Amino acid sequence: MSIKYILAIDAGTSGIRTMLYDYHSREVASTYKTFTQFTPAPGLLEHDPLEIWDVTANLMNETLRKAQASAEDIAAIGVTGQRASVIAWDKTSGHPIHNAIVWQDIRTRDRCKELTKQIGFEVSTISAYTKFEWLLNNVPQCRENVQNGDVLIGTLDTWLIWNLTGGESFVTDPSNAVTTMMWLPPTGKWSPELAQLIGMPVEKLATIVPTSHVCGTAAKEVIGARIPVAAVAGDQQAAMFGHLCREPGEGKATYGTSVMVNVNTGKKWTPSKKTNVLALWRIDDEDHFCQEGTVITGGASVSLVQELRILENVEESLALAESVSDSGGIFFIPALQGLGTPYMDPTAKGALLGLTRASTRAHVARAVLESIAFRTRQVVETLRESSPVPALETLQVDGGMAGNDAFLQMQADVLGTNVQRPNTNQVTSLGIAYLAGLAVGFWTSETEIKKTKAPGKVFTPSDDAVNMQERYQQWVKAVDVVRELGTTDLEKELEA
Repeated sequence: MSIKYILAIDAGTSGIRTMLYDYHSREVASTYKTFTQFTPAPGLLEHDPLEIWDVTANLMNETLRKAQASAEDIAAIGVTGQRASVIAWDKTSGHPIHNAIVWQDIRTRDRCKELTKQIGFEVSTISAYTKFEWLLNNVPQCRENVQNGDVLIGTLDTWLIWNLTGGESFVTDPSNAVTTMMWLPPTGKWSPELAQLIGMPVEKLATIVPTSHVCGTAAKEVIGARIPVAAVAGDQQAAMFGHLCREPGEGKATYGTSVMVNVNTGKKWTPSKKTNVLALWRIDDEDHFCQEGTVITGGASVSLVQELRILENVEESLALAESVSDSGGIFFIPALQGLGTPYMDPTAKGALLGLTRASTRAHVARAVLESIAFRTRQVVETLRESSPVPALETLQVDGGMAGNDAFLQMQADVLGTNVQRPNTNQVTSLGIAYLAGLAVGFWTSETEIKKTKAPGKVFTPSDDAVNMQERYQQWVKAVDVVRELGTTDLEKELEA
């Protein structure tokens, strides 16, 4: 094969990763870099879109240098990343007119409650819908300039591809579009009515393209050659494809800044009051769907104890947690930006409980990791109840924390079911590479892809599973107590 590689761009909430894959699904070269997190006030989170693009462009070229490859060696580029973060930028200059409003940002919490009552279904703070509206309403001249076409507004994937193609492609796919709540699953198109409700001109939204499809060409000045941009997907959907969760009922958990759990529900849109129902991908002109549950702060909880100087780094926290057999009676509640599935409580606060003079840093580290495993169980159970098909008999896993055997054993014990890790921890990047490669014939079929994948490792519940089940029940009670203590009278009235 004369063209050797697929280039994957994975733009996460905390950093960017670019990776080169060869035909055998092997990681040829990889580069990662974090970018700045702006928190103007509690509950608010912003990113600098120019910083994100500059990091992305530099990493692409650095990855090529690492591989001693040229742009001509790349068959296609795939783009995945955080889905519901929204950016508005000047169409002529390419400069953002405000920082990106990140999907975790809850500044529009009250507006979400108003819209939920108005339209009759849940408007989540983690969707992009009210973030579009916030930019339109609060950035000077934004609404007017979007209407006259001088300003473009879209999700992160749209921003990255627009820059990657030198401004030629203003696109998104269903897996990203669905997070805006302006894309209608039954029709597969934008909804003029929902767009009008927030004053967004529907004709100014990005063009919706298939997930695995050539939607543009990278500009030569960006990477050194004209390369097909052949896939765009939300990060969780890309990870699902990386695991090849193609059958209804199959699913995975990705342990990143958050923990995102998804289950494939097939070609039929099945509404749910307990989970987020999303587009999974559009392939061969057919839309497929999934349900998703969220632990809003997963890896971010480990980062917090690091920032508080309780732990030095993520690696140390994992090692310390493994050095003790239990958490010494300590409970951690990972509600640093509210609680996601099944609580859907943006007002919940985090807590560290049960400290004594015998408590050590190792106990705290284990309590934090246990809490993430406990929250993941809550999400998995909710998805099993909500899925229209039997779901998650085995949990596929990926992401940073999935690289630690002790944590995955803990997760298997908490769930009481098998947990399976692939031979690579970068399944999101691999998934978008597969989608891009299939679009240009780098791989001819999923059957061909399966032959290139190496087996992973399976974790089964151990003798400690019973103790972990008991501890889980105690932890659930602790969550209820903390939620009650942390809720003000005003918040109780608003929730009512």
